[in-house]
Amino acid sequence: MNSFQRLALLLVLLSLAHAADLKPETAAAFDRYVKLTEEANEKRTGSNFLWLDQDRSQKNLVWLGQTVIVPKKSLEHDQEIDIPDGLLQDWMGAIYLDGGTLDRVRDMLLNFADYKTYFKQQINESRLVKREGEKFDGFLRFYKRQVTPLVLNTQVSSVYKSVDPARAHIVSRSTHIGEVAHPGKKSTYDQERPPEDAAGYLWRLNFYWRLHQADDGVYAELELISLSRPGGGLHPGRFLSGFEAFPREIAEGFLDGLREAFPRRR
Repeated sequence: MNSFQRLALLLVLLSLAHAADLKPETAAAFDRYVKLTEEANEKRTGSNFLWLDQDRSQKNLVWLGQTVIVPKKSLEHDQEIDIPDGLLQDWMGAIYLDGGTLDRVRDMLLNFADYKTYFKQQINESRLVKREGEKFDGFLRFYKRQVTPLVLNTQVSSVYKSVDPARAHIVSRSTHIGEVAHPGKKSTYDQERPPEDAAGYLWRLNFYWRLHQADDGVYAELELISLSRPGGGLHPGRFLSGFEAFPREIAEGFLDGLREAFPRRR
């Protein structure tokens, strides 16, 4: 075996050694973070319903047409929650939809069948799987163009809740994320890698919408929380390079698609 062959074998062995299985303690830490965040969100009512309500200057910028998106961190007793062997990202975004109504925005965000049209930057297939009252199950196929395309089959469960005639929120949680085994062939998009062979691009994806109809339009806030394999090391460098930015790109794509559907009036 020559030196090139030995190096190639070493790369393969290192790649296999970095199995991207989601460890129970990693999933438990993510669930703990989500529970803490959701409990805090449930307490938001009245004049404190929106994240924007805490910062009038930010709210004014959003009302003037700017999109705001910033990293967020939920703390437990003023301490960060450790996510062992995982990368958790929490993004908060906000826009103002001039002339929009709560009903129209709600209907768009719960229309999973047309996500592939509304949010085509990251989604190339979508459908509504089932609806029971205010609970909606959907399928979203996320994709990312890079040297090797990445495709993720994602099942989500969403619940809509009206707080009052002017306020509502939507909670969406992933129930399954599968990495497509052959992302370069559309005919095989339903074939997924087994979890033990997956690269860990995205293990969990939750997104939360808060909607407030006011000022002759709708303030729409999106909080997106994701869990993936952390970067660093040989295997993540090969497969996850450029992918750590994908959760933010998803959030931006959702906000951009929503804005396009509700252009500002002149």
